Amino acid sequence: MQCYKIKLTLDTPLLFEEGKRRRRDIDDEAINLIQNSLNDLNIKYFGKICAFVYQNTNKVLDFCMIINDKSSVDDFMNELTEVCGISGKYNFEEITVTAFERCKHISNYSDFTFERDLLSPYGLELLTESYRDPPKDNLSGIYSLSDIKKHAVYGLYADSFLPELERITMPSNPKNVYGHPVHYIVKSSCTDDICDRLISQLYKHGRLRSKRYLSFGKRELHRHNSFDEYFKTAVGCTIVISLHGLTYTPDDHKKADILSDSLFDSVKKYKRDTLVIFAADNSNGNDTIEKILANRLPEMTFIGIDERFAMNDEAKKILRAYCREDKIRADKGLLSAVATDTKYSSKDLKQMYDTWFTNALKTKVYPQYSQFKKNSLLNKDTTPEGSAYSKLKEMIGLENVKTVIDQAVTYSKMQKLLADRGMPNAKRSMHMVFTGAPGTAKTTVARLFARILKDNGVLSVGDLLECGRSDLVGKYVGWTAVQVKEMFKKAKGSVLFIDEAYSLVDDKSGMYGDEAINTIVQEMENNREDMIVIFAGYPDEMRTFIERNPGLRSRISFYVDFENYSVTELYEITKLIAKNNGYKLSADVEETLIPIFKRAINSDDFGNGRFARKLVEHAQLAQAVRLSKYKSIESLTGDDIITLCAEDFSDTGLNMSCEINDISRRMGFGA
Repeated sequence: MQCYKIKLTLDTPLLFEEGKRRRRDIDDEAINLIQNSLNDLNIKYFGKICAFVYQNTNKVLDFCMIINDKSSVDDFMNELTEVCGISGKYNFEEITVTAFERCKHISNYSDFTFERDLLSPYGLELLTESYRDPPKDNLSGIYSLSDIKKHAVYGLYADSFLPELERITMPSNPKNVYGHPVHYIVKSSCTDDICDRLISQLYKHGRLRSKRYLSFGKRELHRHNSFDEYFKTAVGCTIVISLHGLTYTPDDHKKADILSDSLFDSVKKYKRDTLVIFAADNSNGNDTIEKILANRLPEMTFIGIDERFAMNDEAKKILRAYCREDKIRADKGLLSAVATDTKYSSKDLKQMYDTWFTNALKTKVYPQYSQFKKNSLLNKDTTPEGSAYSKLKEMIGLENVKTVIDQAVTYSKMQKLLADRGMPNAKRSMHMVFTGAPGTAKTTVARLFARILKDNGVLSVGDLLECGRSDLVGKYVGWTAVQVKEMFKKAKGSVLFIDEAYSLVDDKSGMYGDEAINTIVQEMENNREDMIVIFAGYPDEMRTFIERNPGLRSRISFYVDFENYSVTELYEITKLIAKNNGYKLSADVEETLIPIFKRAINSDDFGNGRFARKLVEHAQLAQAVRLSKYKSIESLTGDDIITLCAEDFSDTGLNMSCEINDISRRMGFGA
C-alpha cells in the first residue's frame, strides 16, 4: 500500500461565480464535475485506489491518493483528467500513512468532499490509532551512490553490503514483475541507517514499489498477537523486525511471544509481496537469528549484512576520516582515546568523534569560547560516583585507603573537567604503590578503583590486569622489554596491577629485572593519559624497591598503606562473609571469635581477611557435621540450617595455632 500527495497545476483555471473573487466562490459546476468524476473512479477501483482533493485554489488542485495494488499514479491521473475534461501538469511524492491522515483532516476545509467509507478497505486505523501501539511508519531517504558507499565504510559493514549493492543494481527482469528473491538480516549498532539505505536502493532499482516501511520494535512485537493485517498494509513495502535489546535461546523457537508463530506465518504468507528485514545487535559471534530463521523459515533465503568491529589502527583511520570530512586536524587527544586491542562499533567511534569535535570547536576553532562550560559541567559535582564507589565505601575498615582513593579520583575528575573546558592543566601521573600484608584487600580495592575511574570517565576501559615477575621478565636477552610493552598494551585504558613488584629486581644490577624496571618506567611515562600502574607488596620490601629506583619513585603519585584489620573489623568481616554465603551468626559467636582474633593478629603469618574466610568455611563444615547428628533431619527448621553457632567455630581448635596453612591441613581444605 502506497500513499501519495499530488499537485495538479491546471492549464485553465476553474471559473469563479460571476461577480465574486473569493477562493471559496469557485463555480459549483466545475467543482461538481471533478467531484463526481473522482467518486465514480473511487467506486470503480474500490479497495484498490482511492483519491480526494484535500486543498485547492482556482489554479491548483492538491490530491491525496492511496494505492493498494500495482496501479500507478500516472494511469489514474490520466483517466481523471480525461473524464473531467481538464488538463495541466502534475507532480507527486510518496508520503507516510501519518501524513495521509493529516491531509484527510485538512480536506474538511476544502471546496471538495468525499465519502470516508471509501477508505475502509485500507486498514489505516491500524497505523494511526495510538492505543493499538502501531509500528513506526517511515519513508526511506534519498542517497547518492557515493554517500551509500562512504556510510558503509564508516559503518564497518562494507564487506557484506557492497557486494549486495552490486547485485541490486544489476539489470533485472522485465518491468512490472514484482517479487522478492531474498530477504535480509542486518546486524549492526546502527541498523536504522543501514535499513533506510538498503530500502532506498531497492526502490531506486525497481525491486520495491514503495519507499515506505513499517518498524516493529520490542514493544510492538509484545503487544500484537496477529500480524496479518499489518503485512497486508505493507504489500509492495517493507517490514523491519527490530530485535535490539532482546535475548534469545536457540532451542526456544517461539521466543517467548517475541518471534511468535503468528509473525512467522505472516512472513511466509506475504514473502513475495512484502520485503522483511530482521535487525539485531552486532554481538560478536551471535548467530542466533540465523539459526532461528533457518529453522522457522527454511524455504526463504536471507542475505546477511553485518557490521564488524574496528580495532587499533583501523579505528584511528576512521576517526581521521571524520576529521578530513570536517576539515579539522586529528590530535593526540582523539587518537589516544582508542584503547589497544579494544573492539569498537561504528556507533562507538562516531560518539567518540562527536564528543571530541564538540570540544575542538570550542577550544581550537573558536578558542574565545574555551572558558565557558558545557551544560553537563555546570555545577558538576566532582565527588566520585558509580556502583563500584559504593562498594568501596561499604567495605569494612580501610578508612585511610578510602581517603586516599577519594583524593585520587576527585583529583582525576577535576583534571578532566579542566581539560573539557579547554583550560591548561599540568596533569601529573596517577600511578600508585599499595603496601600491606596478605588478605588486606589490596587486589579487591585495585579492581574497584579501576571500575570507579571508568564510571567517572577517567579511564576508557576500567579493567584490572594482574601480573607478576613471570609475566614481565623474559628468559633471554631482549625478551623482557618486549614482554613489558605487550603487557602495557593489554592494559591500555585500565589499571595494571604488579603484585610483589620487588621480585622484579635481581640480586645483581643490570640483569633482566633492571631491564624490566627501565622499560616499565618508560611505558608509565608514555601511557600516563589513559592508564594507571599499581605496584603492590609487603611494606618493607616495597620501600627498598622504590628507593632503589629513583626514576620509578618520581613517577609515583600516591602511596596507599593497607593496615592489618582490627579484632572488631575481623569480626564484622566474618559476619559479612557468612552473610554473602547465605548464613548468619548466632549471638554467642562473637564471644568465641574475639579471643581467636586477638591471638591470630600476633601471628607472623596472619592472613587478615583470608583468615576470616577460612574460619567461615570451616564453620560451615562443622555445622554440617553437627546437623547430621540430629535424630530427625526433617525436623530441622530453615533457621537451623542457615545459622552458624559458637560451637561451629570453637571446634576448630584454633587456639592451638593461627597459621592458615595449618588450619587448612587439619580441616581438609586447600590453601
